[in-house]
Amino acid sequence: MAIWGKAGIKPSGKWYIIIKDFMMATLKKADKENGYFMVDSSTWVAGRKELANTKVLFRGDPLLVNTYHALCLPYGATDGQPYASKFIDFVSSQEGQKIVREYGTSLYGEAMYNDAAYAKQYDH
Repeated sequence: MAIWGKAGIKPSGKWYIIIKDFMMATLKKADKENGYFMVDSSTWVAGRKELANTKVLFRGDPLLVNTYHALCLPYGATDGQPYASKFIDFVSSQEGQKIVREYGTSLYGEAMYNDAAYAKQYDH
């Protein structure tokens, strides 16, 4: 809703439909009904081959980039904390970032996610 607000639009009326379903199901419904939908890039990459009517109209605005953070409690806070810390170390390593950067490429022809270096320039 924040993006609608920045655009100065309060979505309502017959043209605005609230689906209340998962991303892929909503994307497929928009495709079937020739609608519009704001979707994350990984859902688009995974589903685009099944979509006959849908194409990307806009991408790349920093406002649309969704960054994720890996957070961990301080040492000793829980029994699982050391495992969480090791997982974060792995994900942030060169090997882990390579997995993130290439994930989905063999199946979909392009990666589903961007690495930390890409995300860092858009962290907000």
